[in-house]
Amino acid sequence: MNNPNIAANPHCSACGADVALQAERCPRCGTSQRQDVCPHCAATSGVTRDTELRFRCDVCGGPRVPPSPGGLPRSGREATALQRAQTAVSGRSLWRIASVVGGLMLGFAFLVLTLFLLISGASTGLFVAGALTIVPLVMFMLWAMARARARGREIAPSLDAAWLAAATDVAAQSQQALTSRELSAALSIGDAQAEELLALLEVNDVVRGTVTQDGNMVYSQRLRVGPAPATANQTTAGAEPSALAAAAEEEALALEEATLGTRGLEIDVDTAKK
Repeated sequence: MNNPNIAANPHCSACGADVALQAERCPRCGTSQRQDVCPHCAATSGVTRDTELRFRCDVCGGPRVPPSPGGLPRSGREATALQRAQTAVSGRSLWRIASVVGGLMLGFAFLVLTLFLLISGASTGLFVAGALTIVPLVMFMLWAMARARARGREIAPSLDAAWLAAATDVAAQSQQALTSRELSAALSIGDAQAEELLALLEVNDVVRGTVTQDGNMVYSQRLRVGPAPATANQTTAGAEPSALAAAAEEEALALEEATLGTRGLEIDVDTAKK
């Protein structure tokens, strides 16, 4: 009997390479072919690479962090940040629609005003009526566009917080010093992104970076507290689900704030150099 956790798709959901039906990893990119529960639609589905969201759910299209090859358990701390990113995506779409509707109404108002000018000629009352109609529509359209851009700027920090939470889980379960190559394999990301995540983990005092005799950078935990994080189907004995959810949300928020703070510091340094 086939393992129900193995994807039946003969192609890798990340890079599209041919994958054997019983394979747990893609031979090209190493992405796990295991299905995972989406934090948005609760469907057990795979993921596909996305330009903006990095990975998206194959069912609902929401942002996802793909399952780790080898089935490393996740604490679920990334779910809160992913849901926040999805809320920002949905909000941006709604405001974009609102701006389009405002633009259509503005065009219709211009058309009506032009027809009245051609029929009755110019008059003070007509110009006043036109101004009272067109100006609010222009202001609404500009406001909707600004709101759409503002919601769009919330997506990347939320995704960064989600991936930082996933990287924290990998580091917490690493029994030895972690390298960027190992983290990139565990999260199905590039080496550059893995190095950036490890640098953020070091800034947040999660890991400590050291240089080996070979000149390679490795990262080890600063402090190991408790066992490996439980999976989504496991609950710590005696702990209330609401308390666990609150703790997860607080940690995700802290990770996002740390990410934003680090980015702000980098911008200040670049500005000072200029």
